[in-house]
Amino acid sequence: MSKAWLSAILLLIVLKPFSFSTAQTASVVVFSEPGFPSADSSLPSPDQISAAFPDAKLVHAQELGEALISPASRLLVLPFASAFPEAAWTDIQRFVDRGGNLLVIGGRPFTRSAFHDAKGWHLRDYSVRFTRALMIDQYEPTPGSQGLTFQGNPDLPLELPHFDWREAFSPVIRLSAVDLYHRGGAAGSLDAHVDSIVWGMKDGRKLAAPVIEIDHLRNGFDGGRWVFICADLTPEFWSLPDAAQRLRTLSSRALLGSEEFSVRPVFPLYVPGEPVEVKVAWHAAQPSSSALRAKIAIFPQDRPSERSEIVADVSSTEPFVVPAPSGKGLYIIDAQLIYGNEVRARYRSGFWIRDEAYLRSGPRLSVNSDYFERDGKPFAVVGTTYMSSEAQRLYFEYPNVYVWNQELGDIQTAGLNMLRTGWWTGWDKFCNENGEPYEWTLRTLEAYLMTARKHDLPVQFNFFAFLPDVLGGVNPYLDQEAVRRQRTLITSVVARFRDVPFLAWDFINEPSISQHLWTMRPNGDPIELSAWNEWLNKRYPDRAALAAAWNLPVSTVQGTIPLPEEIEFQQRGAYVGHNSLKVYDFYVFAQEVFANWVRGMRDAVRNIGSRQLITVGQDEGGIQDRLSPAYWGQYVDFTTNHSWWQNDYILWDSLLAKQPGEAMLIQETGLQRELDMDEIARRDPDHEASLLERKVAAAFVQGAGAIEWLWNTNSYMTESNETPIGLIRPDGTEKPEATVMRAYAAFARSLGDHLRRPEQPAIALVTSQAAQFSVLGDLQLEAQRNAVRALAYHDHLTLFAVAENQLAKLGSPTLAILPSPQSLTETAWQALLRYVQDGGNLLITGPVDRDEHSHRVARAAELKLSAEVEPLMFHNSAITVSGRAIPLSFDQQKQNLVESLRFSDGSTMKELPYGRGRIFWAAYPVELAETTDAAAALYSY
Repeated sequence: MSKAWLSAILLLIVLKPFSFSTAQTASVVVFSEPGFPSADSSLPSPDQISAAFPDAKLVHAQELGEALISPASRLLVLPFASAFPEAAWTDIQRFVDRGGNLLVIGGRPFTRSAFHDAKGWHLRDYSVRFTRALMIDQYEPTPGSQGLTFQGNPDLPLELPHFDWREAFSPVIRLSAVDLYHRGGAAGSLDAHVDSIVWGMKDGRKLAAPVIEIDHLRNGFDGGRWVFICADLTPEFWSLPDAAQRLRTLSSRALLGSEEFSVRPVFPLYVPGEPVEVKVAWHAAQPSSSALRAKIAIFPQDRPSERSEIVADVSSTEPFVVPAPSGKGLYIIDAQLIYGNEVRARYRSGFWIRDEAYLRSGPRLSVNSDYFERDGKPFAVVGTTYMSSEAQRLYFEYPNVYVWNQELGDIQTAGLNMLRTGWWTGWDKFCNENGEPYEWTLRTLEAYLMTARKHDLPVQFNFFAFLPDVLGGVNPYLDQEAVRRQRTLITSVVARFRDVPFLAWDFINEPSISQHLWTMRPNGDPIELSAWNEWLNKRYPDRAALAAAWNLPVSTVQGTIPLPEEIEFQQRGAYVGHNSLKVYDFYVFAQEVFANWVRGMRDAVRNIGSRQLITVGQDEGGIQDRLSPAYWGQYVDFTTNHSWWQNDYILWDSLLAKQPGEAMLIQETGLQRELDMDEIARRDPDHEASLLERKVAAAFVQGAGAIEWLWNTNSYMTESNETPIGLIRPDGTEKPEATVMRAYAAFARSLGDHLRRPEQPAIALVTSQAAQFSVLGDLQLEAQRNAVRALAYHDHLTLFAVAENQLAKLGSPTLAILPSPQSLTETAWQALLRYVQDGGNLLITGPVDRDEHSHRVARAAELKLSAEVEPLMFHNSAITVSGRAIPLSFDQQKQNLVESLRFSDGSTMKELPYGRGRIFWAAYPVELAETTDAAAALYSY
């Protein structure tokens, strides 16, 4: 880059003066109380405290409240680590609420309150009851300094001399106080940010952050800067020769208050020959009394010596323009905020100059029936979801190519081999009222893809989350205008990038059918009502047949038939005049509505020439009671599951999501936070890493691998359940989970040459959707899970799963198991009989003498099997197989809801020849017994 273009825009600036109180004249309040205990760190002596803060106001506990009320008090120093005076909490909270600054030296700030009585000071147990008011949910332990390299943050203008610590603590913190949208999964506002002042490093990895600062910008604690030494400090910390200077440096830093400084290009990507617009933004709690200026360097990332510098006005609200760079590629913007003669802040961003040939030269992503392929060669997926540590779900509004480049470089170095990203919030910002994406939207995605290309990472891009945005419409799937706008948005984006070979499209993340997210309930709008009646008319042209199916008088199903009410989704509804028989039909209607939406979007994408992979990112609800891959899977290139909550059924999670002949990816997995009743996390980071290790391992059982959620924990949400999830904390430190993913990445690299078409297991597990799509669906899920556990964990037998509506793809397994079905459609029953007729073996446990509307059908009698169906009304029983009694027992729920068979000859197990195969029929629903021992024993027979 020529320096001539820079000199042409060199700005001569006259800066406005601001008033500013320096650390030397500001009011610093230091809590110092003889006999006060320290917690989680070494105890300083009163002399050490006074030596560190010679000009500060030292106060005892009784004086603290009055000192903090004073407007002149701007910094509170707490030198007793986790401990603080409980009686002063209200005064401390008022102080930080008005923007007061904090310096806490050691420990886990505000977790050990201390009270005073006649015997002196006493510490209460560890608690988060005070920290939660500060938007800190927990503290997680990180390593001590032994074996780590002490490294300062190059983006912060201060240096601390080395010190040791026995253990550090990273806060689980929320940096958003308000949601930007009133819907599940919405992004929060960018209200605060965390910077580590010091890290403990090992092998290039940040493992501990003993000193951090938290800047509060808006929506609470406005203007406050909290500097925490979050560590168990050794006694030498207070006695080192530079101890006092270290603490004075940190107190001066805290006294500045919060500050927000950024220098960003208006677009993250420019076309060759296009001038670059750059916008400077600065806001601080304490306006400066001295001249402030932004010193900005711009240079190609691979040629930093070709830098050119600009001086810019930090008070200007308009972007300035620099001439077009001469070359393509990645450019870095390195900006310093200069206060007097010192650097006060640093900010780095960047932009790409378009290089279409480079973008379209990446690896070609494809898929076979079991695995993903890269340039035609199978590979095991070990990936992560990534947006940006700086803005998370708002990364399109605040794109930072420099941050992407750094963090995707870290992901590549860790060995991970795929990214998932996309839009989880704010679709109204990405497109106009017709669904047409703005140019900046497309350029932002292009910049992200260029960065991923640079680091050799295939990308899955997600368009919608939880429910397609109606974009001004009414119903997300049936309103034709809403669907047209959604299609316009998707196809416009795809058209721009249809030739990017390493890119796949995910139409929607974790879809629900209606505004009642994560349920299978009607949306309740007129468009849905009309579609529901149209569907019923086609399925039941004879209203008398419909009335019979639903067990209703014919007069009640005339005219417009209402959508099911909430009471009809409850098993007890039948007791108050609302049976649940129409629920099955609504489930199938909803499945078909969503599948048709997926098919329509797929066809639109294919019609514009894209042959890139397409999927839907469904969670565990898809194999339970929500939108199922058994319906929409035929319209995508691979199916998915997000294994979040079913930690005791991890294998079932994977097996049920895979559809016959189609690859399945665990597209999200991670750890949801579990709390004890005292609001403290149940699992420590090492336990969470162990659980993640199990979940990723299960993803390789008939799966194509796993994508972990999330690379950077998302502190920019208000939901405390979301903020802890991920590998890299807000302070930049790695959790033990990151080590797990690094190990799996290395494992995946060794797998490539071994990934061939796997041999289909000899055992098929057939699931009853007639039972699952009913108000007793939980019983069918329990039967499936117990069947998987009995086969895989007890009998060490491999299996695959086939849903009822997919029986045409059953193939010819040696054995098919229909576990405790209770009900089944006639179509599925006949398909199973054909399988047996052709030489298969079918095991049925318990009766299957009800159809999808729970009406009696004589299936045992059809096979000339003399048996009666009766309520299961006993706790203990046994099945006798080849003279061996297999005991089993049923709990109260099963005795209330489940049926069993009584064979006329008194036996409990029948073996029937049928065609060229055999049917094995157990009298009892074995998989619903209290343990899986009976199922395992029966299967091994």
